[in-house]
Amino acid sequence: MDRKQYMKEVYPKYWMTAREEIYGFGEYDKNLCRYLLERIPAGENVLEVAVGTGYPIADFPYKAGCSIYGIDISWDLIEKCRQINPNIKCMVGDVENLPYPDSSFGCTYCFHSTWYFPNLPKAIDEMLRVNRSPGLVMFDIQNLNAKKIAAGHRKRLAGSGIIGKMITYGKNMAKIILRRGTPVWNSIVFEVPTYPETLYKHFEQIGVLRFQVMIWRDDRTLELRDEKSAFEDYDRLVFIVNK
Repeated sequence: MDRKQYMKEVYPKYWMTAREEIYGFGEYDKNLCRYLLERIPAGENVLEVAVGTGYPIADFPYKAGCSIYGIDISWDLIEKCRQINPNIKCMVGDVENLPYPDSSFGCTYCFHSTWYFPNLPKAIDEMLRVNRSPGLVMFDIQNLNAKKIAAGHRKRLAGSGIIGKMITYGKNMAKIILRRGTPVWNSIVFEVPTYPETLYKHFEQIGVLRFQVMIWRDDRTLELRDEKSAFEDYDRLVFIVNK
C-alpha cells in the first residue's frame, strides 16, 4: 500500500469525525480564513484542495458569498462533505492532477494537508495552474527545519523499519489480548514535512517571484515575514502566492 492508497482508504476512517470531535475550528484556522476573505471579492470562485468533510474552513468563505469548490482523494470524505455541506461543489480527485481547466478560480487554498502529498511541488504547480491571474494561492507546510517537527518525522521513519514494525506488532497483540484500543497495522510514513528552502528553489525554477511567507506564532496569530529563511523557530509556515 502506497501513501495515496493509504489516504484514500485508511486515514479517512479517522478523519471522518476527527475535525469535529478533536480539532474543531481553532484560532489558526479562523485567522487563515479572515486573511483570505480580506483579499478575495464576494462571489469569487474558490477551490479548497483536500477539502475533507468541508468542516470547518470551506463553510467560512461560502457564508461570505463565495462560490466554493472542493476536492479530496477520499470518496468517503467527499460523500460526507456532500451530506453535511451541500453548498460545496465537491468531487473526488488527485491534487497532482486537478480535474479543472486552467484559470478556473480566483483563489485556491490548501490547509493542514500538504504533508500528505507524495509530490508537493507537482501539487503546487496544479494549484497555480487552475488559479487565474490576478489571484491568490495559499497553503501551509510543516517546517522540517523546526526541531519538534524534525524529531517527529525521525520517529515516524524509525517506526517504519523492521524494529518499529516489531514494536507495533507487540502493541497490537497487547490491544487484542487485553481488548483495549484499536490495532493499527499500517506502518506507512504518510505525514512528511517540508524544508521551505525546497519550495523557494521550486518557485525560482518555475518563475514564481511574487510570494510571501507567513509564520504561525505561539499565540496562533499569523505574521507576514519579508525574508526567505529557514524559520527554525516555527513549526508551521503559510505560503502566499499572488499570481
